[in-house]
Amino acid sequence: MAKKKQRLTTTKPKPPEPSHRDGRSDASAAPWPPVAYAGTLARFGIAALLIATLMAPADSTAVEQGSATYLSLLTLPLAIAAFFYWPAGPTQGRRTELLLLALVVWVGLATWSVAGRGNLRFAINEFWVWLGCLATYAATRRAIVTTAQKQCLTIVLLASLTTLAVHTIHQKYISIPASIEQYRQDPDGQLRLAGLDAPAGSALRYQYEGRLFAAESMATFSLSTSAAVILFMGLTIAGGMVLWRQKLQLTQWQTVAAALATALLAWGILTTGSRIVLILSIAAAITMLACRFVGGALSNVAFRSAKGSSAERTFAERKATLVPRLAGAVAVACALGGTCLGAAITHSPALLAKFPLSVQFRFQYWASSLRMLGDHLWFGAGPGNFQSTYPRFKAASMSEMIADPHNFLLESATAAGLPVGIHCLAILWSLAAAWSRSNAEKHSAKPTNDQEGSSQRSGSATNGTCDWAICGGALLSVVSVWFLGPWFGVAPDIEPYLISIPLAATFVYFMAGWFGTDVDWEAIAWPGCFAVLAALLFSGGWTTPGIAIPLWALIGAISSRQLPAEANARTPRQLSLLAGLGLLALFSTTTLTPVMQTLALTQSAGDRIATGDAPTAIQLLRQATEADRWDAGPAMQLESVLTRVLMQQSTATARQEWQQAKDEVLRRDPANPRAWQQLAESQLRIYHRWGDRQDLLAALESSEIALRLDPTSIQITAQVAVFAAASGENRRAEEAWQQAARLAEVNKNIESDWNLLQVLPADRPLDGRNPLESISVQQAWANRNQGPTVEND
Repeated sequence: MAKKKQRLTTTKPKPPEPSHRDGRSDASAAPWPPVAYAGTLARFGIAALLIATLMAPADSTAVEQGSATYLSLLTLPLAIAAFFYWPAGPTQGRRTELLLLALVVWVGLATWSVAGRGNLRFAINEFWVWLGCLATYAATRRAIVTTAQKQCLTIVLLASLTTLAVHTIHQKYISIPASIEQYRQDPDGQLRLAGLDAPAGSALRYQYEGRLFAAESMATFSLSTSAAVILFMGLTIAGGMVLWRQKLQLTQWQTVAAALATALLAWGILTTGSRIVLILSIAAAITMLACRFVGGALSNVAFRSAKGSSAERTFAERKATLVPRLAGAVAVACALGGTCLGAAITHSPALLAKFPLSVQFRFQYWASSLRMLGDHLWFGAGPGNFQSTYPRFKAASMSEMIADPHNFLLESATAAGLPVGIHCLAILWSLAAAWSRSNAEKHSAKPTNDQEGSSQRSGSATNGTCDWAICGGALLSVVSVWFLGPWFGVAPDIEPYLISIPLAATFVYFMAGWFGTDVDWEAIAWPGCFAVLAALLFSGGWTTPGIAIPLWALIGAISSRQLPAEANARTPRQLSLLAGLGLLALFSTTTLTPVMQTLALTQSAGDRIATGDAPTAIQLLRQATEADRWDAGPAMQLESVLTRVLMQQSTATARQEWQQAKDEVLRRDPANPRAWQQLAESQLRIYHRWGDRQDLLAALESSEIALRLDPTSIQITAQVAVFAAASGENRRAEEAWQQAARLAEVNKNIESDWNLLQVLPADRPLDGRNPLESISVQQAWANRNQGPTVEND
């Protein structure tokens, strides 16, 4: 009996946990079929999201307006699938995930703080981008777990970036020259196609021509710098593959493919004309060559001197952690040094003259952003509200209206306050520590039976094969953008893709034999991530999906270095599933449904306006205003249409409806100087038609508020002077003209030329039914002493 009892208490030895280096499918670690399917679905969605954000990206301005709603529509479901697959996630990278979670929570608080003081719709739209980045990182580190899957995702990303490089080259030498020729033949027609109202001689037309004739390629992005930043990531990864081809065990043809990708990516960066990314690319190339040859030779000498002693492994560990720690220290030092320098320039502007012109501009952006942060320390201006808040703090010598501070730390801080900026520094240091730990583990781990050197390969299950979910998701995304893009206003440029897609497919074909190779592939992935972060210290794009999603997907892939344990299959998943479904319902209620309904209604209203059916357009715009209670866009369009109705027939009902639309605009976007400026123009047109002096005084009051929100605008200052002179307030008119003259002395940019800036005349003609045409500021200045044409009623 005792022996029998002893047999019953005997426990079986636990099978060893699967290593992240073996090639077995993760389905064996999670025997419940729905769990395995969830992991496959998550990988499929991650690849589809990655390609979609590169082929149809939205810049920061478009994100605010709701053009990136597809981002959360894809990130939230794939995050639900990934958490269902592995709720707890790997231990590696958990600190970064918690920091990102705390950051997103604070951004959410900053979003709701915008209510009553800014544009809440813009804030909510951008908040979901922040949450989408967190979801992408969390999903990738849970679903992309084997070495073959990580390598497959990296190669698919690199192939996509190569297609973007081909696109930029095609634009530089084919598309842009053709566009310039078309513009020269019919400039007004091309401006109408672009949706711009830019009369000849206006500053807007000058800006459009400047961008067109600069011939800077931007591929699928809205800005050339954004395209250059993401190409810089690919250049760093592809260049690393070529330099460390022996360590990565690349064959001759794979090395040729990587070298061709490197050349195309470098050529693409050159065509964008981004000086800062070009400088960073040269610096990265010098650093990588030094690490590959000079650093390798020095370390080999030191290693041979330490060989056979107890210092051998210690030296290897120090060597492995030196570069990541140095990168993190340099990044944090640059961030803090730039902040201190920006503060110094704020107090001593004379320091700025000692730097090159492009550097001066960035320091001006940073100094103005620091002043904004000082005024909104805890919650910032609010996500998506930088452009409407920045003019109040803009330097008088700057005429360019920027969408972000051209520094991702300041962009985060001005969007959601100083705590978010500190969180970003902590995340930066956490990533450098993760890179350091990864390298230290590679050099300190003892070889095992199935891992006796870098020349060994994984099991045959994954050796030389692609992950069908990743490749299938990427392929489906390409097809979807091609065929469904025109329905959503994202029509792809087919001609460059006819060249780039076959090149990308050939690149993936040659690199397929590398998948599953037991090599230290993270050594080339980490520098690619830090290359993007380094570029974002000097340029915008932190909340651009085409940059943020690839960045966090790659970081998530290299932050996980273990397979889910078998016990994890029995982990309760109800909480993560309910939380994900709750977020998806919240997104649908607050963003997806109202934004889509508003977009459809405003497009229908625009068609009705084009056909002259004003009553139906008004009805549609009212429905759009009710569909989204936070968006100021439909309310502004409704106010514009009701202004035309009031100019045709001045009735109490028409004036009341117009006044209600005006109040609704101010309720939804009270701190936007452009909204106040538009209302002032509408009030002036009504005065021009009917001659009611109260409308003229209301136009002056609205312009004064716009000037307080944008005190360095020469155009608004001159408009205030014109309105004040017409109202009989000559003293105020003279003060405004003097202020405009002082601003013109400080601001020497061509965009501030008085002959390019336009204002509306405030004198009422004999027949108010004639259209009101704008005049230049120079002409208004010349006419300032002539007095009104007709006495004001």
